[in-house]
Amino acid sequence: MESDAIIIRRRVMSGGVDRNGARGNQSVALDHIHDYYKKALHRLPPELIPSLLEAGFCFGFLDPVSNIIANTVSHELGKGRETNTVSDELGNVMEANTVSDELGNVMEAKTVSHELGKGREANTVSHELGKGRETKKRSRAGKEKKGDKSESRRTAISKIITESSKSIRLVPRTSDSSNTVLRNSSIAARSLRGLVTFLTSYFRYLTTWDALHYLSLSNADLLVTVHLIQEVRGTHTFTIQDPTAKIALGCAAISALHPAPAVATLMSRSFLLASLVDEASNLLEAQSISHSIMQRLSELLTSPRDMTNRGSPVQQAITRLQHMKMKAITRLQQRKMEPPVGAGLEISLKMVLLDKIHLLYLEAISCIPKDDLHSRHHRGLLKAGYCYGPCDPVTNIILNTIWYDTVFPPKQHFEVAMICTKSLVRIEYLSLCGLVAYICVRFPGFSVYEAMRRLLICNASLDSVIKMAKKERHDEDILFSESVAYDIASRAAHHPRPAALAKFATTMMPRVGRTLGLTREVKRGLSSIDVSTICRTLSRELLSKKSSKKVQNLSSRATKIISANLDEFKACQDTIVKMVEAALCRYAEQQGQEYELHVICGVNSTIPEYGVFYSYPFSHMNILARRRGSQNDDADQVPTLFFIQCSNGDEEMQHKEFLCCPIFDLTKDAGRCYHCEYDGIKIIHPSSESYIGRCEDFEDMARGESSVNIQGLVGHGQRKTLFDGTLEYEDSIYFDPSWDVDFSKFINRTAREQARKEKLRKEQHPGSLDHSWRDKLVYKESLACRA
Repeated sequence: MESDAIIIRRRVMSGGVDRNGARGNQSVALDHIHDYYKKALHRLPPELIPSLLEAGFCFGFLDPVSNIIANTVSHELGKGRETNTVSDELGNVMEANTVSDELGNVMEAKTVSHELGKGREANTVSHELGKGRETKKRSRAGKEKKGDKSESRRTAISKIITESSKSIRLVPRTSDSSNTVLRNSSIAARSLRGLVTFLTSYFRYLTTWDALHYLSLSNADLLVTVHLIQEVRGTHTFTIQDPTAKIALGCAAISALHPAPAVATLMSRSFLLASLVDEASNLLEAQSISHSIMQRLSELLTSPRDMTNRGSPVQQAITRLQHMKMKAITRLQQRKMEPPVGAGLEISLKMVLLDKIHLLYLEAISCIPKDDLHSRHHRGLLKAGYCYGPCDPVTNIILNTIWYDTVFPPKQHFEVAMICTKSLVRIEYLSLCGLVAYICVRFPGFSVYEAMRRLLICNASLDSVIKMAKKERHDEDILFSESVAYDIASRAAHHPRPAALAKFATTMMPRVGRTLGLTREVKRGLSSIDVSTICRTLSRELLSKKSSKKVQNLSSRATKIISANLDEFKACQDTIVKMVEAALCRYAEQQGQEYELHVICGVNSTIPEYGVFYSYPFSHMNILARRRGSQNDDADQVPTLFFIQCSNGDEEMQHKEFLCCPIFDLTKDAGRCYHCEYDGIKIIHPSSESYIGRCEDFEDMARGESSVNIQGLVGHGQRKTLFDGTLEYEDSIYFDPSWDVDFSKFINRTAREQARKEKLRKEQHPGSLDHSWRDKLVYKESLACRA
């Protein structure tokens, strides 16, 4: 693995952000950018320097120098002139050089002397001598003009470097003068901000500091940086045609203060050149941009044509990255050093790994038959359906789910059609904690970051990570015990029965898992008969024991809280199921294919209308649905994941606004959503559809017009997602007086705190009316669509 990726090790930082490192990375990136501008200025005619200083950005889908030249020429073309007129003016740039060449052909003095010897008349001789004097004057003028060109280039690069030294705010914000400062800064500084904005707009969970870290490693080359980040994250989904890439490029141009209204032009021409990368690269790599190159480039930029790719900018970037890595490896080997880690990389990597784990859970949920999932195993999934164990992750989830419901059955079963969103996010995060704990116990030399990197590469499979580590000759703990490792992993994951899980994982689970794995190889899902067979096997050989800890008796107030939360969940579920069924009916009318609900597996009911943040009229959902007509027990026909955007209003279902679309390939990078990321909710969004939170909110952040910047977006989402505590509302739904010792203590404590606050309020305001009914009504309305 180390030969295929730049391995980045963890560095201890104070306060969570290594600001000195961030400033150093910014300085390194700017040095590379300055070098690109020197090269571009050497190739470009001086007459285009003003356009370069205005809009010759180094970001785009070619190499940085080619981007500068292409963006400069594009901006020159967009100054309100006709294309052919601009082409003529660009051609005139070369006139001085042509004249200088012609001056070199004037007769030398000995030629004049030879003509004098032929007996020409005196006035003819005088005329020839005059031409010679004129030639010398014109030659001196040509040299002076050439000196002026060199001076123009030196002045331009000096201006770029000097203005880049000013303080740069890389995170746009309107509450200060950052845009004014940036507007007075150099094109290099604005390019750096554009590069950072592209990366943070394209990649989830990437902060400004992390973007600077990757830019410093990749010589501030945009596509090389993109590929490097994908390599570290274990994904390879970026394409020039990706709609998210288009949004990110637009955000980059906005944040870099591209002269309005030419942002759309920059975007369209960048994609146009990317589709013609081979020809464009050959033109732009010339040592001097000649008149003919100018004409051809202007034709490429302005002539409509087929956008079919002819060459691959991404492949060229991969080649540049390989060259950089070879130089970096040599340099680090000479210094006996390892590449440093930027601030927050461990947390962002954890969030990326959680996205991958979420996909594994969706696959596992789709494998469990609808009736079994609705009536029973939804509980085991959310309480103990961890993805770690001796089998592949999906098999582990299924077996851990069925095992817990079988060995620790609830006092009373109840049916659901909706998996609690926050509970699912929590079990996924706790699974990650268990995976990392197991790896670090087995291989003590691994840091948390290294463990997560390998989990990303191995798709969260412990068995694959172990094989990789042994192949790389990493040392195992000499006192390693499988049972102890699973016990430690289970405690790190807050498993409700860690000792029982450790025993199950080291005894029955491998054998039952092999059988289940073979079944899943033959058919894509499980049948109810398969699930019943597993349940019987587990119930014969594993007997549950009552917990040694006693479940507290609930107070009357605690009982009322649990009952009210359960009633609210049922009412909310009924509303959402009706919305989902209406959305599927609308889809059937439009597409001619009927689907029926398998389960609702993610809801965010707090989606505001664009520009209005005091109400939440929309919801985003993920559901699994099966084609109508297929048998519920048909294990070969697994459900399809759908994304739904719908109105939360009171209008009749047939009048609601719906966006309902299937997502067939979960391996491809999905679209981003500002609101779902801010709320820390795992909703898979389509990559090719338009929805609320897809574009405008990211553009507002790029302008500095959003109340939340990229740091706030990433940080708030992390706090919501990386949560392992008790969820009063969600855990009330699954409270079982037979087993849930910790929650009984929590809910009694919560009830006592509520009673104390109520008593204090009455003492401070004696005789005041009790408005608790009104508060409860408002609370219920806010939860009308809560998952």
